[in-house]
Amino acid sequence: MFYGLGAVALWSTVATAFKVALSQMSPLELIWLASLVSWLLMGALVIRQGRLMEALRHGWRTAAWAGLMNPVAYYLVLFGAYDRLPGQEAMALNYTWALAMAFLAVPILGQRLTRMDVAAGLIAYAGVW
Repeated sequence: MFYGLGAVALWSTVATAFKVALSQMSPLELIWLASLVSWLLMGALVIRQGRLMEALRHGWRTAAWAGLMNPVAYYLVLFGAYDRLPGQEAMALNYTWALAMAFLAVPILGQRLTRMDVAAGLIAYAGVW
């Protein structure tokens, strides 16, 4: 229960934090700073656990690709939206990413959506609109 309330409290401040940060820097600068901090923290954790060589030997190309795509493909668009829209509108759009992934899985992964899936997704998007 404590972790759930903590997550809600932290996520409820995201729009404000992004708007404040974006008033001081561009979306690209914010992505660079966030990526640098996470790279340093994760690197320190891997080194502290003594798993640096293991991390470098196994799956580093996949991790590097995923680590690049997440900030570039997702956060650049997200921070651009927060930079241009009121915070509450950008946050509502941000919460629709799971729906977008379900719909993008059709052309990218060849997944099939049922009529119920499509109807539910459209109703959910209509609620945000």
